[in-house]
Amino acid sequence: MTSPKTLAVSPVHGRLAILGMAVAVAISIDLHLRLSSQVSPIWQTLSEYVYGYLSPGSTAAPLFGAMCLALGFGSLALLGGIAKAHRSGYESVLVLLGVWCAGLFVLALVPVDPEGQARSLAGQIHNYAALTAFLALPAAAWVLTRPGRARCPWEPRRTTIRRLSVASFAAVVIVLGGFVWTMLTGPSHQEITLGLFERLLFAVDLTLLATMVRPLLSTR
Repeated sequence: MTSPKTLAVSPVHGRLAILGMAVAVAISIDLHLRLSSQVSPIWQTLSEYVYGYLSPGSTAAPLFGAMCLALGFGSLALLGGIAKAHRSGYESVLVLLGVWCAGLFVLALVPVDPEGQARSLAGQIHNYAALTAFLALPAAAWVLTRPGRARCPWEPRRTTIRRLSVASFAAVVIVLGGFVWTMLTGPSHQEITLGLFERLLFAVDLTLLATMVRPLLSTR
């Protein structure tokens, strides 16, 4: 006799999360293609797309903001789906995911400082929000898959989620180290390809989010 399937945790939240992520990816691809001659994907960060021009007098700032908002709302849907699972001990996961979402909303509204210009308060807020958000997401994923939880929907993907969390943490350390090195030695001595590693971090985190979303949709 085969065991009966259990219902998906929250299909509506899962679909909304996937939609938000898909919109963010589509915008990201569009920015990379249309601004390939203005923003280097190797040396410049994603945030610097706000200073690119899609046409004379039209910056890419609104499009970059839309990308962050789409990913933020998609992640908020994931948060809602995890909350709907009603598992004890998920409170810290929800808080960490909330920090990730809040960080994305700040990135959408507060621009990074232009390259080569003095640090401003807004630029510092942008940088700290990015760092906090990109640390909070893998932390949330790690806590979500903490062993010993009975009938946890994320248990079958525990190994994959934890490996992606470690990869995300490692990419954050590399990017942060590159920023510190550049601040200490100056832009002319930039030796770590910040743009490339930040895009790698973006890809890892998208994969991590997709892996976390899947139990909201699938039956077992």
